[in-house]
This record gives sequence, structure tokens and C-alpha cells, in this order.
Amino acid sequence: MSTYAEMLAKIEELQKQAEKQKREEYNSVLKSVKKQIADYGFTAAELGLSAKVASGKRRGRKPGSKSLVEKKASNGTKSRASGAKRSSAGSKVAPKFRDEHGNTWSGRGKQPKWLVSALAEGRSLDSFRL
Repeated sequence: MSTYAEMLAKIEELQKQAEKQKREEYNSVLKSVKKQIADYGFTAAELGLSAKVASGKRRGRKPGSKSLVEKKASNGTKSRASGAKRSSAGSKVAPKFRDEHGNTWSGRGKQPKWLVSALAEGRSLDSFRL
């Protein structure tokens, strides 16, 4: 049976071998693709590349990274992929609570001071509900 240290050494060696193999395969595939592009005369546009990408200048997100829509979907939030507009910050919401002095609160965000102090005095939240 191998010791933990021996296993770590084997893992490190295998990782080095895997990286070397990956570089060799990468170079082989790249050489083959370049030859086929030259043989058939593909253009950057035909390959779905912009002129900047074809010249070596990359744009956009990195391969394998999630788009904004994918990130929101994985977080459980709704995406705006359908083209729906985002509501502007600070949009008005009808008040749900009011005190005898006319102070109102929509029920969103932090409770206002007037409500906090009234609740501390023993009044119930339902007594302010509209």
C-alpha cells in the first residue's frame, strides 16, 4: 500500500505527463487545422471569427465561462433574455403601512424609524396596515 506522500508524488508526476500530452495534442491539432484552412481557403468570417480575433486580439468572454444569462439562471434568478426591461431603481410602490401622522412605508427595504419606534412601544405591525 502506498503512503500519502507517495500518492501525492504520483499525482504530481501524472499531472506533468498529462500537461505534456495535452501540449503535444494541441500542437498537432493546431497544425492540422491551419493546414486545412490554408488548403480550403477558409476566411475568418466563414469560421465565425471577427477580424480582431483573426489578428490575434481576443474579445468577449473566455471560453468556458458563463454568460450573464447563464450566471443568473444558475443563481436561481430570472434572466432578462426575453428582452424585458429592468425596472429603474427607486421606482414608486404603493404604501402598505401608514401611521396617524401620515408617514407611510411600502413594506420594502429597511423599516423606517417611525415604525421601529412604534413597534418598540408595543404596537403591532398590523395596526399600521392599509
